Amino acid sequence: MQKEINFLGLPIIKIKKSENYEKRYFLGIQYKCKKYARRHYDFVEAFKDNVPFINNRNIKVILNNLGEAVIYARTAKFWHNKNDLVFGTRLQHADIFKMYAPEIPVFYCGEANLIKPASYNGNYFEAILFDEDLIKINNKGKPFLEAWEKHKGVNFSSLKYKPAIISEETTKCALTKASALGIDINNFVFLMPFARSIELLPKQFWDNVEYELKTKGFDIVYNSKMFSLTEAYVLASKAKAIIALRSGFNDVLCEIKVPQHIIYGHNDWHGDLQPMYSFKDFPWAAKEFITEYNTLKQDINDIKKDILESI
Repeated sequence: MQKEINFLGLPIIKIKKSENYEKRYFLGIQYKCKKYARRHYDFVEAFKDNVPFINNRNIKVILNNLGEAVIYARTAKFWHNKNDLVFGTRLQHADIFKMYAPEIPVFYCGEANLIKPASYNGNYFEAILFDEDLIKINNKGKPFLEAWEKHKGVNFSSLKYKPAIISEETTKCALTKASALGIDINNFVFLMPFARSIELLPKQFWDNVEYELKTKGFDIVYNSKMFSLTEAYVLASKAKAIIALRSGFNDVLCEIKVPQHIIYGHNDWHGDLQPMYSFKDFPWAAKEFITEYNTLKQDINDIKKDILESI
């Protein structure tokens, strides 16, 4: 199957599917990937219905992870202009903006290789924050929100942060799925053992946590692709506790008033991620419900013991 959606004279999305792979274009750049579910047609319909006239627009593209996208949505007042058109490179980017900045439509375009700003036919393309700028910000070792504020040269103190907007339909869908899976919605713990930008903990750690919690009578729910981002938010908000390896999805959940046990680790390019991404630095986080751990400073068995004793 082949489908093409032209945008500013470029095939912004061109899809050629076979049994095992998809070929796509974004901004004229072709790449090949394994076949997996993407809501291309959702994008096509939203594009057709909401963007009938796009000449002389500034095109902002979200290149970064979920955590940064949450911050972009919550601080949109300081970077988004009326003439901007926003595209997300991950499906969850659009979900995040619907939750925190519903007044800004975000169109899904798939992964993008946007290295630097570019102009085309009177339209200006740029990332909200390029990856190289993100690296520079993180290399300063300051809290990310503070560094982002300084990068934009603004003052966020005037912002009022509202909780996520979740539709009744999403809530109903999440609870229906939970019921179909046999989850006791009144007695479960939400586990999040995966992260894209941090070294994972040994599988045995999570197996032991699951065993101990089940012994105490709790059901276990893992964050998985079975649930959309907003559905997972609904479930997490009803959990007895959240135990998570620090990831961008924690930035979505951090406002929830449920006991949250967040484990920080490291990666190859940052020795310690906690100083930059600690929730004590996020004004919208439910800080009194969040306990942070750090595998660089604490033994993982001690971390596990403390978490299990508190639940």
